[in-house]
Amino acid sequence: MTDIPAEIVETRNALAARLAVAGFTQVVLYFSGCGDSGQLNDIGTYPSEIPLDPALYTDLASFGDGYLEASNVNWYDGDGGGASLTFDLANKAFSSDVYWNETITNTGFAENDTLPIDEIVRVAKTPDAPAQANCSVQP
Repeated sequence: MTDIPAEIVETRNALAARLAVAGFTQVVLYFSGCGDSGQLNDIGTYPSEIPLDPALYTDLASFGDGYLEASNVNWYDGDGGGASLTFDLANKAFSSDVYWNETITNTGFAENDTLPIDEIVRVAKTPDAPAQANCSVQP
């Protein structure tokens, strides 16, 4: 398990207090990424009728970036991944779900067979041999 640094935990708690004072019961930060980059996609607020102050939005986004970096999960690279960070203010709880995607390739069939190239070339070079002599292609 990863230990989140104390300063990020303190920021999380301060943000939770600001969100509760604003009247939110739940706030969820949604992140996704792939390749070499990731970003905040959305912040869901409940109740949705309460406007999210732009400064608070910026602080939440900054917190999310720091939290995800501290999680040590490579959610933004390769096949990508994502995260949801949830402030459940009604229940005084915080939860995170940080994940990555993997592409797994399995070989179901493989064949290594020697082709009779010398025989095919010899038959092809014989002027009086029928075009298909000693050669057959089967489905």
